[in-house]
Amino acid sequence: MAEFIVGNSLRKLAREHRFLQRLLWRLDYALVWLVAWLARRLPIDTASRFGGRVGAWVGANLKRKTAIFRANMAVAFPAMTAAELDQLVARAWGQAGRVLLEYPHLDKILKEDDRLVIEIREPVATFSDPGKPCVFVSAHLSNWEVACSAMAKLGIPNASLYSPPTNPLLDRLLLESRQALNCQLLPRDSSARLLMRALKEGRSAGIVMDRRVEDGVPIRFFGHDKTSTLLPAKLALKQQCALVPIQVERLQDARFRVTFHPPVRPSNPGADETARATDMIQQVHTLFEDWIRQRPEDWFCSKRLWAKDTATKQTEVSGRDADIDSYAA
Repeated sequence: MAEFIVGNSLRKLAREHRFLQRLLWRLDYALVWLVAWLARRLPIDTASRFGGRVGAWVGANLKRKTAIFRANMAVAFPAMTAAELDQLVARAWGQAGRVLLEYPHLDKILKEDDRLVIEIREPVATFSDPGKPCVFVSAHLSNWEVACSAMAKLGIPNASLYSPPTNPLLDRLLLESRQALNCQLLPRDSSARLLMRALKEGRSAGIVMDRRVEDGVPIRFFGHDKTSTLLPAKLALKQQCALVPIQVERLQDARFRVTFHPPVRPSNPGADETARATDMIQQVHTLFEDWIRQRPEDWFCSKRLWAKDTATKQTEVSGRDADIDSYAA
């Protein structure tokens, strides 16, 4: 989420002046609260469609985030023309808006039987005995929050990582909606220790992991190295449990299919832990690529994923006019 929605152009000044920062936080909170209040009073599918319009409007006013979206999409889809990229980014913002306005309805998505179609491609111990934890990984696709709803529907207790918004008022608002997920939400700081404790206590771990991690290791993603975390694979190896990828697909409006794919296993079980973990995360990223290619507009890639020179070179080769100067972390 952008640091500021209202007054985004003032973000640098707001970081220097606490009063302005707090004012913009309150204005953003008021805007999001009003939108969420309206969404809650609409039928869930109507709210989802309305969210598509809200997302398109917000995206059009967040030039910096839009530039990041576009640069990421240019790397992932080098054959696209400039016009095709613009259209794709606009659709992606609309899908992001759907996610936002579905937050107030997460309880309905969990409780109403026709909202979730769950597919299990290969059973692991966790599905028959939820007290035997595993590590679930997913990407920012469709409404990724629904993965926790599927786990709750299957009776699997879990602890999932989330990135708190910079705005503490919005963080509290989103946490209230996320209570319907029936999971323990853990901030990404000190995540390894917290997730290890959760696994030892019998809760599965949930991690959305398609983002770039500064202190990660290079993993190929759409043909380019992206620094990625090995944490999910290392947790699974240390705890001797399965690493299960979850794919969330939007079927229509606020109806979803959640697919639990077969667990990822190291290609060389005799290799050292880091080599096995790297191989497993590479397999996960290859899956993510396949999912994203199927529905690229469902991919919420609002953070810089590759080094700046990767995006710059891709743009120069393609002759596109993306605002690379705005492509910053």
